[in-house]
Amino acid sequence: MGISNSTGISRELEKVIREEYPDFVYNQDIKIKISGCPNSCGQHGLASIGFHGSSIKHGKLVLPALQVLLGGGVKGNGAGVVADKVIKVPSKRGLDTLRLLLDDYEENALEGEYYADYYARLGEQYFYHKLKPLADLTTLKDEDYLDWDSTNTFEVLKAVGECAGVIIDLVATLIFETEEKLDWAKQALQARQYADAIYHAYNTFVNGAKALLLTEDIKTNAQITVLREFDKALVGKGAFSFGENFEAYVLRINQYEPSKDFAEQYIAEAETFLQEVKAYRQVEVES
Repeated sequence: MGISNSTGISRELEKVIREEYPDFVYNQDIKIKISGCPNSCGQHGLASIGFHGSSIKHGKLVLPALQVLLGGGVKGNGAGVVADKVIKVPSKRGLDTLRLLLDDYEENALEGEYYADYYARLGEQYFYHKLKPLADLTTLKDEDYLDWDSTNTFEVLKAVGECAGVIIDLVATLIFETEEKLDWAKQALQARQYADAIYHAYNTFVNGAKALLLTEDIKTNAQITVLREFDKALVGKGAFSFGENFEAYVLRINQYEPSKDFAEQYIAEAETFLQEVKAYRQVEVES
């Protein structure tokens, strides 16, 4: 129904709140929302603490993940705040993510401070660094590769899905994920984490190319294959131009140290590519 299972973890999140944080059961200020995919059926984008289903590639395997969104909500005067996409964590660490966020609020909020004000006061980078240890893939366990309510190794199925009775545009979903990766690149650049910034920009190129390959009915997961197939299918017919070829253009990351200057340039080029991908897709949809 979604990229990763939201119903199984929802039961466990509720159990954590009722058993470990009973006072929050009656807290009408903090809204916790979840969806199984980026499509906002669960309105995670308007949550104090929101989650949506996603995936993370680790080596040759893929594990179920949760995108964590914070600081959203309705102000009550017709205005609202869209939550920030802060970090992505393995799904099986979702409970510890909630615990960390609620513990931090209990310990550090000012007297009478609502969660939205608390988040705004400390800012996105505070929460990114707070949650970053939970996103560490070097400490993965076997159970992290299993989705909630599943005993099978997780995989992202390439098929038309169903969400709240409507059809999901898989290409649009991939483009949405590409926008996320570009956001992470910019966040890492702002935090002066240049190697991370370049890595996320690289994934912006790969994911954007993968989205358009899907429109050509070309399905592949290997990153190098994505680059080469994009050269054949889209650069080859003149839809895009990258000097020598797309593969060489993207793989320049192997020729440069992770400096501030290269990170800024590479991210800017990734952003331009993403805009070209969206424009190409828009023409296809309208034709």
